[in-house]
Amino acid sequence: MYFLGLLLLLVLHTVTFSANVPKEAMTEFSVNIYHKLRATGENENIVFSPLSICIALGILELASHGSTLKEIKHVMGFDSFKNGEEFGFLKDLSNELTAKENPYLMNIVNSLYVQNGFHLHNSFLQMAERYFKARTESVDFKQAATVASHINSWVANNTNNHITDLFSSEDFNDLTELVLINAVYFKGNWKSQFRPENTRAFAFTKDDETEVQVPMMYQQGEFYYGEFSDGSNDAGGTFQVLEIPYEGDELSMMIIISRQEVPLVKLEPLLKAQVIQEWANSVKKQKVELYLPRFKVEKKIDLKDILLSLGIKEVFDSNADLSAISAEKQIYLSRAVHKTFLEVNEEGSEAAASSGMVAISRMAVLYPQVIADHPFIFVIRNRKTGFLLFMGKLMQPEELNDVHDFEAL
Repeated sequence: MYFLGLLLLLVLHTVTFSANVPKEAMTEFSVNIYHKLRATGENENIVFSPLSICIALGILELASHGSTLKEIKHVMGFDSFKNGEEFGFLKDLSNELTAKENPYLMNIVNSLYVQNGFHLHNSFLQMAERYFKARTESVDFKQAATVASHINSWVANNTNNHITDLFSSEDFNDLTELVLINAVYFKGNWKSQFRPENTRAFAFTKDDETEVQVPMMYQQGEFYYGEFSDGSNDAGGTFQVLEIPYEGDELSMMIIISRQEVPLVKLEPLLKAQVIQEWANSVKKQKVELYLPRFKVEKKIDLKDILLSLGIKEVFDSNADLSAISAEKQIYLSRAVHKTFLEVNEEGSEAAASSGMVAISRMAVLYPQVIADHPFIFVIRNRKTGFLLFMGKLMQPEELNDVHDFEAL
């Protein structure tokens, strides 16, 4: 999974350290973004990184004062904190996730590209390095094509070449003074990997009741599993929640799916921060038969529209108070873009794997079954802290083109 966030004008002011950030508030922020995205296209795939958006907005918050600052803190759920306590949390979270001893790989990098001759306050540069390890490089945005190529190379190098050509010369002009790029690269292997030879062609039923053939992975193993109901038939009665742990058990992918083939739109209103935590606390480890499609999801988001709809508005106005970055000019945020790529396969969340052909019977069920053959929600979360790293839903899987290479289940 890879994320790239672009915020054009960001600054920082002095903060003190603390790590007591309300987990539920940050989960609520993530869920709010999800609901804004689904409102723009109910039948579209969604994938985004709350982690990376929080880091980018953390830098933006450090830039802000007055009512601009209050808007950002309120939307992110930081109202109760003073003296920038949340930034210590973001720093500690980044350090914990990128620790070399982790059984998964995650890199979090930030880079500042500054127009030649545009001077940044030393305090800004020091704080950017202290909390976000941001590197700084001077460029000439008037040479737009050259700069776009240069930044694209940095992006590709920090996402294992999975995101290329992010920018074009049209993205920069004579008014561009600063571009901040945040990139997160994640690769994790399942604690219990799927055997490639068990992958088969399988019919995936979309919400419009059309079917496509997808490569369906299979395994029987121990997962965190639970069945829940909202007390009505609005979500198809009972629905299933399954957590698939990555190596080390610290991170997991949570799958939320209706047991009956009902439109996902009827399940989505249940998605709230408190409910996600209740699901996580209630699932129990047990043997489950799991059918999960091998899939890729990619999405580019106009983050500016999302932030505006959530209530972060002043920072995009020419009256925004972002003066901590430089004494030279009045600046404001002009653009925010978010791009994410996720691949799920037999090994985990990144590497490609071949498929084999061994028939798996769906008869004589001994354990609960989770058959993800219709749209579902997925969340990659830190099981210890509850923090959501990635989130989305699969509505439109890629159709299997080489269906004859698989034996259908």
